[in-house]
Amino acid sequence: MESVILLCAVAAILMLDNAAAFQMLLAQPIFAGPILGYLGGNLELGFELGFLLQLIWLSSMPVGAAIVPEGNFGSMAATILGIFLTRMHPQYSEFIVFLMIVYGILSSFIGTRAIHLIRKGNEIYLTWLNNKLNQGVIISLGRVIFFSLLFNALVVFIFFIVLTILMAKFFELFQGVLIADLNKIGVYSRIAILGSGIGMTATLFKEKKWQAWYVVGLLIGGVTVFYEIL
Repeated sequence: MESVILLCAVAAILMLDNAAAFQMLLAQPIFAGPILGYLGGNLELGFELGFLLQLIWLSSMPVGAAIVPEGNFGSMAATILGIFLTRMHPQYSEFIVFLMIVYGILSSFIGTRAIHLIRKGNEIYLTWLNNKLNQGVIISLGRVIFFSLLFNALVVFIFFIVLTILMAKFFELFQGVLIADLNKIGVYSRIAILGSGIGMTATLFKEKKWQAWYVVGLLIGGVTVFYEIL
């Protein structure tokens, strides 16, 4: 349970990069997944879920703006739960990957509610600050930023913790009816997502200003794959 708390805390910090701070794309699944996987002792799963979920949210990558649904939130929630379930039930590791893809999509809508709650809280905080300023109270800008970011991270942290515990308990209810053959679903889901992701990536070539970077990325990826094969 201590590792889950650590992962949720790190994910809450990474979620600040979604819009509130940093703006380094660390909240994107392709980066957040491996970070959480490394800290959770399952780097391979972190890379896998990060890559697959990035393909799902490939068309939703505006920096500095909320994404509806919140794909970054859903991807981190899925990675945390996936690491925990795989550790507890390694015999269903492939099936868990499939479940985490579905869970990542569903929890992204819960992430939307979390972001909405944060914005409401910040609006209340801003109103309180305006009242204090009108009363002539001197307020430190640094403290305002710090408490705003702290509130943001705390709300997300609580959501991650609650979701992970609830879904882990929910998985336990069905453990008795699960069979190893369900792992085949995980294999099929990878193929489906890779296919759709490649299709979505191809459409990005319509934007000429990014074509050179896509070609460079494909070349690097291709060389890496051939290197691993050979």
